[in-house]
Amino acid sequence: MSIIDSEQNWQSYRTLINGNISYCTVNLDIVERFSPDSYNKIIQVSMPYESDEKGMPTLEEHERITLDLFRLLVQSSSLSEVIYAGHISGDGHLQVYYYCDDSEPLFDMLSQFKDCVDKIDVQDDLQWDTYFDFLLPSPLEMKLNATEDIIDMLVQHRRNLADNYTIEHTFQFPEENMMFQFMEEVNLGDTSFNTMSYSNTQVTITNEDDSKESFYIVKIEQELTLDTEDIFNYVEQFENLAEKFSGEYNGWESDTINRVKAN
Repeated sequence: MSIIDSEQNWQSYRTLINGNISYCTVNLDIVERFSPDSYNKIIQVSMPYESDEKGMPTLEEHERITLDLFRLLVQSSSLSEVIYAGHISGDGHLQVYYYCDDSEPLFDMLSQFKDCVDKIDVQDDLQWDTYFDFLLPSPLEMKLNATEDIIDMLVQHRRNLADNYTIEHTFQFPEENMMFQFMEEVNLGDTSFNTMSYSNTQVTITNEDDSKESFYIVKIEQELTLDTEDIFNYVEQFENLAEKFSGEYNGWESDTINRVKAN
């Protein structure tokens, strides 16, 4: 599989692993190649680096480890029966993950990288648990990273994060009674908000496969500054609370931020 062909389908995100900040890049291109009858082994290649206090590469090490990773991916892309699944950087190591059936060609290739690889692990993974449950981002991780991207965008546009922003959170629920239970929980909790509204009837949408989906909508409006962890805490709180009542938290938006994006 060519790296260049897969490059447009990589998803990068920040996460926490054992309490440590880690950065993960996952190859989304390979989902269609999953089969319990092939590519049953997961190979984890560990590449150490000198880290800062957060476990990330130091400025000097970042260039080196990035170059070593590029060399590794270029070499492994020539192995037709080896699938690159993704890599994770954190806690002083870059971990690179591959799927294959026969690990010998990959081990032969890795013999060229003895100067930068300190450990190689091989495990059976018939159901690709490492890929689906560990490497792929969860819905919450995707929302947290989208929030981080928005804040980075505001900083780049020289907006003051200490200003008050009107934030609108959106939720959907398949059943009306679950929607009302969710709203009651929010009202009885310590969540600070300006308004909460809901749809009296179901909203029906048509999906890309022409199937139809109906649900009730709840919107919660808050006034928040974005210079604290509050927005991240609310995203996590609302994700878990919506799931508790069989709903989905769709994320948040702000008219002010949308205008900044438009410019």
